[in-house]
Order: sequence, then structure tokens, then C-alpha cells
Amino acid sequence: MIIQTDSAFILDSGLSQHSDYWGQGLHPDWAALKMMRHLPGQRTGAGVEPHYHDADEFWLFLSGHGEVWLDGQCSPITPNTLIYTPMGAVHRFQMFTDFANVPAVTLLERTKRPIHIIPEIHGPPEPTVPGFVIPGADNNGPFPNRGTRCPVGEMRQLTLEDGDRLIDHALARTEYWCVLDGTIQLTIDALDVQLSAGDLAILKQGGQRRLVAGSRSRVALARE
Repeated sequence: MIIQTDSAFILDSGLSQHSDYWGQGLHPDWAALKMMRHLPGQRTGAGVEPHYHDADEFWLFLSGHGEVWLDGQCSPITPNTLIYTPMGAVHRFQMFTDFANVPAVTLLERTKRPIHIIPEIHGPPEPTVPGFVIPGADNNGPFPNRGTRCPVGEMRQLTLEDGDRLIDHALARTEYWCVLDGTIQLTIDALDVQLSAGDLAILKQGGQRRLVAGSRSRVALARE
């Protein structure tokens, strides 16, 4: 199910969880992220080969421990670690425990290949800007230096207690709310809807947002 108004775009868990990874035609034109979804229950030993993309990519690790290599630099992965891999940045990861994460991607550019682009097979990348890794313990607000290309200024995991309220009279930035577990009652302008695990709500800058946790809930939040 899709709910769309002038100020909100909501995907239920069936579409958000099972849509194409690159999701290029699904999210609204005004949203910088073209896919964002929860990937729970991933197993120890998972990883990917060195590769790059024709889009920017974000990984928010919700749980687990491992390592990421980004343009030759190795960094630890811990719960709440955020990794930004801009277009043309070679990266890979390896996980040492079970884990869950939330990936997100932007619009495909250049030759618009919706794949892992392997340098040895497809040719060397054309870098854009440096990527970055924010350790889980430090990922508690806006990015300290997002640079000139990164379309998102914040992406992290939040826990809301039953009855917690987030009220904003006019959103300063477009927001993405991916519900990991629990329930949330969302009011955005004239729309009133309950969100549950797997649902994704994209709220446009300028909208009037009110959010109330209906139970103890975890969410992944991104803001442009």
C-alpha cells in the first residue's frame, strides 16, 4: 500500500521490504533517497566484494560487529554505525556477528548501472567526494561535516518510549522514518496514520508533523 499527499509519502511493510533495492521509480521526486528499508536477521560472515556504484549509498548498522573498507581505509562496525559511500567510492564490508541494517540509495547517475560495479571487471571508478564512517557511539545527531555532495545530514537509530511525542510546527528538512519495531501514530498536515514494523514514512520539508509512540518503538531516522 502507498499513501501519498502533498507533504507525505508512506510505504507499508510489504512494499518497503520487498521493492527493488535501487527503487528508482518508487519514492517521490522531492525525496533525495530513492530507497530506504530495514534488513533484519542477517547472518555472521556476510560481506560484499570491493565495488562501487553509480549512486550514493548509506548503510546504518543497527546491530552487530564487523569491519568496513572505504577507499582503502578500514573502520570497525558497531551498533548505530553510519557509513556514507558516495558515487565512485570503492567499498566492502565483512561482519563477524549476526546483524541488522538499514540501507538507502540516491538516484542513479552516469550510466545508471543498478549493480555492484567491480573495478577489475567494469573498469576503475571516477571518484566524486570522499566517503565517511561515523562510529555508533558518536552517531547521535547531525553529521559533523557532510561535505558538498552528501544529500542527508543525519541518519541514526532512535528508541521511543510509549507515549513519547515529537512535535514540529513546520519541518525544517525532509525526514525519513523507517519503523523497526513497535507502533507510531503519525499526523502530517491532514493525514493521520499508524505506522508499524517495516513501514516507511517520508515527510516533506515544510509539513506540520506530530508523532507519538504507541508502544516502546525503535526507528531509523534520516533527515536531509
